[in-house]
Amino acid sequence: MPSKFKPLNKSQLFILPPSIEDFVPEGHLARVIDEVVEALDTKTIENQYHFRGQKSYHPKILIKLLIYGYSTGVFSGRKIAMKCESDTAFMYMAGMYRPDFRTINDFRKDHIEQFKLYFVDVVKVCQKLGMAKVGTISIDGTKISASASISRTKDRAGYEKWLKALDEQISNILQQVEQTEAQEDKALGGKRGDELPKELQKKQRLKAKIQQVLTQLKDDEETINLTDADAKKVKSKGQIKCNYNCQGAVSEDGVIVAAYVSNAASDKEQLFPVIKQAEANTAQEIKIVLADSGYASFDNYEDLEKQGKEGYIPDQDYGKKDLPDDPYHKFYFTYNPASDTYSCPKNQVLIFDNVYKSKKRKRQSRIYKGTACAECPVKELCTKGKARTIEQELREPLKEQMRQRLDSPEGKAKYKTRMSTIEPIWGNLKFNKGFQFFRLGGKEKTNTEFILLCIAHNIDKIHKARNPKAA
Repeated sequence: MPSKFKPLNKSQLFILPPSIEDFVPEGHLARVIDEVVEALDTKTIENQYHFRGQKSYHPKILIKLLIYGYSTGVFSGRKIAMKCESDTAFMYMAGMYRPDFRTINDFRKDHIEQFKLYFVDVVKVCQKLGMAKVGTISIDGTKISASASISRTKDRAGYEKWLKALDEQISNILQQVEQTEAQEDKALGGKRGDELPKELQKKQRLKAKIQQVLTQLKDDEETINLTDADAKKVKSKGQIKCNYNCQGAVSEDGVIVAAYVSNAASDKEQLFPVIKQAEANTAQEIKIVLADSGYASFDNYEDLEKQGKEGYIPDQDYGKKDLPDDPYHKFYFTYNPASDTYSCPKNQVLIFDNVYKSKKRKRQSRIYKGTACAECPVKELCTKGKARTIEQELREPLKEQMRQRLDSPEGKAKYKTRMSTIEPIWGNLKFNKGFQFFRLGGKEKTNTEFILLCIAHNIDKIHKARNPKAA
């Protein structure tokens, strides 16, 4: 009786040896990565290898595997190594070799500076393809968890308390060891008898690490994470975790042109480092900068104006619909430019009193003081001092100028483009590709991982530009 199905024959031999090229279709992302990496100059890495000993895997093989891994959500060296045995695209990248996971992990850790250069090289490839227009850039930061628990972030008092508890635990273990000396042969079998119990070894290593961290603490208020000293407490979505603050700048067409990892909680100080890196990577001047309120500060507004850059950066209070509940909040005091005075909610006048200069920050303010506060029936609700004061930053006009720019039809249209360029990229990397936390520890190593993510994103943009159906 004839069969309805094609025959299953696992022992079927090929007439000619199959080629790995046949298993990866034309237009596949793996082929684009292969082409881009083949064009990279890897001589600096190649020169670090020697002719003596066993032959090594070519650096380009490992670069391809890492980029394809980060492109497809495979970030672990172990998983990449496993894919080289079962996934035809990874097999194609590896040229049918099967590098050990340690080889992949060590390569990623050992060539931090080179990956920074390769990121720039890929940006230049995008420019040659007409894909990295940077007259306007969108800047944003995203928080990614460190490979460290926040429970291991402590101050000096916390570590000293932990150290005291460890000393007690070590003392108890040593007492237990002494109590079993009479039964040593039975307990230790064929060992020499002078080995330390594993639990004791572990606690002594932990004690040494805590003592080392204590020497790094500069003051009692400073905190350091025991697992990753570079990871800081950073708030993200209402939760305080050990996060890194990843910074990026994106061109008008969605190419990441600047990327690095910071452990600073605030974005304010990152605006110009990102701009500077974007201009260096693209060899082009940035004219228009789009960023969210996290980058807003008088310093940044002033420096943008000095450098002739047009900023679209709302301040923290811009667009707030909810008015302050306090009827005597600064919001309800009206400035009168003609007389250079303020009027309070009770229509009393505040006149200019003095100029305040901050010692810590580049900040100068005009201070206005109430003239009739002593007789005011609501004085206790308005101020705890002798008279109500209002502080007006000397650079307040820059903020008003920024608000007017954002409120204009052109400004609204420009700022809206930011929502469709950089923010979807972070969402894609973190949620679609699943990069929720760093696998490596330390600022430099996490920076390498973030750069790999960004390289993968940019090559994926090249792939989609060549193959519109893949977009």
